Amino acid sequence: MPNLLTIMRIIFSALIALILIFFENNIAYFASFILFCLAGITDFFDGWLARRRNQISDLGRMLDPIADKILVISTLIVLMSNNVIEGHNIIAALLIIYREVFISGLREFFGNKSFVIHVTKLAKWKTAIQFITILSFFTSQIVGDYFMYTHIINIFINFACTILIWTTSFISLFTGLNYIRSSYDYLNSKKK
Repeated sequence: MPNLLTIMRIIFSALIALILIFFENNIAYFASFILFCLAGITDFFDGWLARRRNQISDLGRMLDPIADKILVISTLIVLMSNNVIEGHNIIAALLIIYREVFISGLREFFGNKSFVIHVTKLAKWKTAIQFITILSFFTSQIVGDYFMYTHIINIFINFACTILIWTTSFISLFTGLNYIRSSYDYLNSKKK
């Protein structure tokens, strides 16, 4: 069951990307918002169920971070291609993507060595903040013309999106540098 939930997250990632590529309107962003929320729920429950049922497996440990990265990276790319994330915020989104790809490569490098890159609490918070950031960008598109003071609301939401994406990128870089530092310490200790 935990691995099935993780696979569902990958499927939700593909559905979100397809919906936003082919249907760029308020309904598409609302559907993507719902799917992204469901993906976030699977992210919580796959780990929780695995621990509760004592079903932690190597496959699950491998799939879980991959599913998170697929969800975040594919959604950010589609939001950039749809000009939802634009201007200087693209730099922040790219920093997040580069970090995710680099850490995946680092995990792959250490995959058949005795060193294990453990997920820190801050890295778990980083994933949660990434999810909240992406949901705020969806919200910016959903608001549309539904409210009386839409212009003021959009200014507030866009400001919140900018703050969130830059905060997320800094936390992503910080946790990435922590992984690099611990990897470097391990490699240095092996040389001695």
